[in-house]
Amino acid sequence: MSVEMVDFSPAKWIWTGDNTSKNQKVIFRKKLELAKVPTVACAFIACETKYWLWINGRMAVFEGGVFRESLPGCGYAQEVDLAPFLCEGENTIAALVWFYGNGGRNNVNPGRAGFIIKCEAIGLYSDASFLAALHPAYVSTRPPYPSYLYGGYNLGFDARLDPGDFTTPDFNDSSFLPAEECGYAALGGCVLSELPLLKVCPEEDLAFSQTLDGAAAKLSHAMAFAVGFCLKAAGGEVVDIRTDRYSVNGGPGDEHHSYNGHRIEYICRPGKNSFKSLMYLFGEEILLSFPKTVELEKLSCTESGYNTQLAGRFETDDPVFNRLIEKSVRTLYVCMRDNFMDCPDRERGQWIGDVSVQAPQVFFACDESAVKLLKKSIRDFIYLRRGDVLVGNTPGENSAELPGQSLVAVSRYGLIGEYYHYTGDPEIPQLVTEPVVNYLKLWSLRDNGLLAPRFGDWRWFDHLSKVDEPVLENCLYVGAAKYAMELAQQTGNEEACGFLQERIEVLSEAIERNFWKGNCYASGDFTDDRANAAAVLAGLCPKERFGDIRRVLLSVFNSSPYFERFVLLALCEMGYTYDAYRRMMSRYYDLAMNENSTLWEDFHILGTKNHAWSGCPLEVAFKYFLGVKTNDAFKTFTIDPAPGIFREIRCAFFAGGKMIRKHILFKNDGSCVVEEK
Repeated sequence: MSVEMVDFSPAKWIWTGDNTSKNQKVIFRKKLELAKVPTVACAFIACETKYWLWINGRMAVFEGGVFRESLPGCGYAQEVDLAPFLCEGENTIAALVWFYGNGGRNNVNPGRAGFIIKCEAIGLYSDASFLAALHPAYVSTRPPYPSYLYGGYNLGFDARLDPGDFTTPDFNDSSFLPAEECGYAALGGCVLSELPLLKVCPEEDLAFSQTLDGAAAKLSHAMAFAVGFCLKAAGGEVVDIRTDRYSVNGGPGDEHHSYNGHRIEYICRPGKNSFKSLMYLFGEEILLSFPKTVELEKLSCTESGYNTQLAGRFETDDPVFNRLIEKSVRTLYVCMRDNFMDCPDRERGQWIGDVSVQAPQVFFACDESAVKLLKKSIRDFIYLRRGDVLVGNTPGENSAELPGQSLVAVSRYGLIGEYYHYTGDPEIPQLVTEPVVNYLKLWSLRDNGLLAPRFGDWRWFDHLSKVDEPVLENCLYVGAAKYAMELAQQTGNEEACGFLQERIEVLSEAIERNFWKGNCYASGDFTDDRANAAAVLAGLCPKERFGDIRRVLLSVFNSSPYFERFVLLALCEMGYTYDAYRRMMSRYYDLAMNENSTLWEDFHILGTKNHAWSGCPLEVAFKYFLGVKTNDAFKTFTIDPAPGIFREIRCAFFAGGKMIRKHILFKNDGSCVVEEK
């Protein structure tokens, strides 16, 4: 997967005099005369950290900028066509750039602010001819402050200091100073982002109700949104805006800690106030607190998110199952933006185990645009590794290696295997084989033939109890090694094939000798559903043992929603599809029927109320209940619906460059009729 670096010359990085202070919001303005508007005017734009762009008072980019890093020490640039916003004669280009100056699990702080734009078609190059000023109305808030887990700050806005609409041609910028040109080697190079600009939905007016200390409004579903309002005030009052997801507990094992998200503090000016936030919040309900001297007249939200069409559909005669699938789709979508997230309300980290669960869902729920975000996640995983260590949540300053998650990611049922299976991207074997094999070489063998445990930064396989780590580590490793062998064979890497073949043989024999107990795989005196599912998916369990493993997977319920995916896949791969449905509906029933539009982090209320790793029912529905199979990256596919589960299925998904719609009717004898719809 080659990357394209952007040459910005002769444009210059620009800022105000202070380029290191945190939480700055800088306005840039530029007048430009055009005798003729070109048909296309592609501009390259980059900043640290986020920008909003207007041309002639019309918004051209909402929340531009992709979190770094792309390559070590480098950021991203975006390509934007400015032509639809230009006019003959004088044009006004305005930007607001927000420099975070901090990092988290989804971004890296380079320590310097900057903005750069180049559009050769209209002769637009950022330099000292741009005017710049700190926006005086954006102020720091009082505590509480956001958690360190993701970058950015609360948004403070003092309407009494607002200079007015700086995006319009007639705005008085006489107090602005020429922008300062900077070398900014600290920002590194810029890789051209392949991601689309964010999707911004139409503004939606909300019905709100008065509360004891302000007002509240329910949203139609969980979303990332910018809030807007109109109100009357005496002046000086503080309006606090947050969501129902503002304060989130940690996951199982960390449930006693609380993590704050972002919130907004708006300081009123006397009389009428109108405000539209540029920073997004996340939640299912908006909560406003303000004194009684404030009269709220209007409240609105503008949803934004990754620019993909949620094309997938899976409806049956089972209303509980339908609700579960709807929640799986919503959970997937709210965890997509600059990167895949584990959750948008606590960490926003691209944990590679979560992405492995999300990856197959993308191919059934979304259009092809979403595949670009998957490709980026693989690049992040490979390009931002630490030496030979494949780190589990990049980009970000709080990255860590969880060997259990990295092993999953490089297997057939992980991010790399799922992406390659459904795309056939020819760059994948060449890109990942050597790094994956080098990573697998970091494990050593004990005298008994099993792996010496690798702890990484966090020895974690799943939450909750009775995790059989020895069985899991060895089985996940074999699964990873087998898939790495397939890739190594495609690249002709004989040395890698030899190493992998030897490891597979030694470990397979050692797992059989040490862990098979006659009716299950175990390393001690308890049975773990996760460990036995991993043995099946690694191809270590012969068919004659499937009945024994089936009994384990229908009677042991240790897994969290993360590893539940692999348990359900194992049941389906063994041919027990109806059993997988029964287990799924038993475990997910409460999550399907609760009041939230997304799926919780745990089967009980621990952690976030939406979590990327919980959406596997969507994958299982299409892969096994509908029976979609392909061996040529969706150029062709077959459908073999599982009998005995539903009476009717109506489905749609994107494959082979077009939308596929099917209507399946099941007969009493177990056969079915498949119709095109």
